Amino acid sequence: MSDKVDAYLAALIAVRAEAQAAGLSEDFKWGHPMWSSADGAVCLIKGFKTHVNLAFWRGAQMTELDARLTPSGGFQMATIKLTDPVELNPGQLRGLIEAGAALNAKHGDPLKAKA
Repeated sequence: MSDKVDAYLAALIAVRAEAQAAGLSEDFKWGHPMWSSADGAVCLIKGFKTHVNLAFWRGAQMTELDARLTPSGGFQMATIKLTDPVELNPGQLRGLIEAGAALNAKHGDPLKAKA
């Protein structure tokens, strides 16, 4: 068993459970598991050699909710770099997911938003 794979799977299971509880749908896009609200993409998880990124499309607008959110890329995206699945607090994770869905409800699908 690989600790890296175990960490990725643990993070995936945690995000999946909270996203489903928040009513998001799930799919694969760009080779990554991702979750969407009725108003567009909310978050995805992506594995790397030494960490897992939990990315929120509107995360740059949510940095006050979690100081670990680091803005990068397009779509006002921000990521949380996880090196251990215990870094995911279910209540805090659900709050981030719900905040991302609420921002989509207010501003529309971030994948279709104009720059």
